[in-house]
Amino acid sequence: MHRSREAFTMFHTKRILGGAAAFGFACTFAALVPGTASAAPVACTTAPGGADIAALVGGSQCDSSADIASAAAGLGLEGWGSAEAMNNAAALALGLNGGTAVSNASFGGAPAAIAFGPGAIAQNTAAGLGLSIAVAAPGSTITLTPEGAVCNGAGIAGSFTTLQGCIG
Repeated sequence: MHRSREAFTMFHTKRILGGAAAFGFACTFAALVPGTASAAPVACTTAPGGADIAALVGGSQCDSSADIASAAAGLGLEGWGSAEAMNNAAALALGLNGGTAVSNASFGGAPAAIAFGPGAIAQNTAAGLGLSIAVAAPGSTITLTPEGAVCNGAGIAGSFTTLQGCIG
């Protein structure tokens, strides 16, 4: 029993010292590596019954619009996110690092559009109950509508309502 107690103590001592060393390394690395300038993100959120919102800060742009029974959120981080939701729906759009994302929802739809990188375009339009997503990589155009999905370039789109999608 004495031996297992020593092994138990040694295990925990090594674990504590290892954690302290990792924390110390992380702090030293953070102090020595110069920070990079970051762009200001803009967020536009329209809650049910809220006012339409639009914002532009540098290269970051967003807008959102929703009726009394819906919610929309657009976010731009050196990109453009545009979201619109009507008739009991929710929409989300994220435009990142030069991407343009547009999400339009109606009649219970819950689409998300995410575009990241220069020239990326993600457009997701949903009508009817269900979740859907469209994600576009740099230089790609990804479109998802109730009629179908089109992937031109790297990206993915899929609808749980229509069971349509594509991978580019």
